Amino acid sequence: MGTRFIFSLLLGFMLFYSQFVTAWEVSCPVFINIKSSTTVLEPDISASWQRSSRYEPRLWLDGVGMSQGKPENRVDLKPETETIKGETRQIWDTTMASNQNSERYWVSCIYNHGQVWLSQPVPALATQCQASSLPGQRVPGESSISVTCK
Repeated sequence: MGTRFIFSLLLGFMLFYSQFVTAWEVSCPVFINIKSSTTVLEPDISASWQRSSRYEPRLWLDGVGMSQGKPENRVDLKPETETIKGETRQIWDTTMASNQNSERYWVSCIYNHGQVWLSQPVPALATQCQASSLPGQRVPGESSISVTCK
């Protein structure tokens, strides 16, 4: 009975501990290719203005962001900035305030000065996320940004 109890206790501890050790990581693509989009002017724009297309098919990664709820709701979180092992990182507290899906945290890769955001939800059990680098620490177009959540 004692050996069985100790084994069960150890197994339970390992399962409990593994929930906090396992990290979720996502890397933003350095660039994305998009198809042409059409700009439609509203009727209140003077007829003297003409639309000029300066379409770029390739959009480059500018940075990352974190939001509470879907990014289109614009509830963006401000990160803390910390230096860890000589590298400055952005860190977000993602402790869930509720279990409602609308309150979930989302990580976003931001392209072409906010023109396009690629987003996905952060796992519900994550309590903190951090970005691998700040925009000024990387060469645009040459390196990706990773976000790790624990």
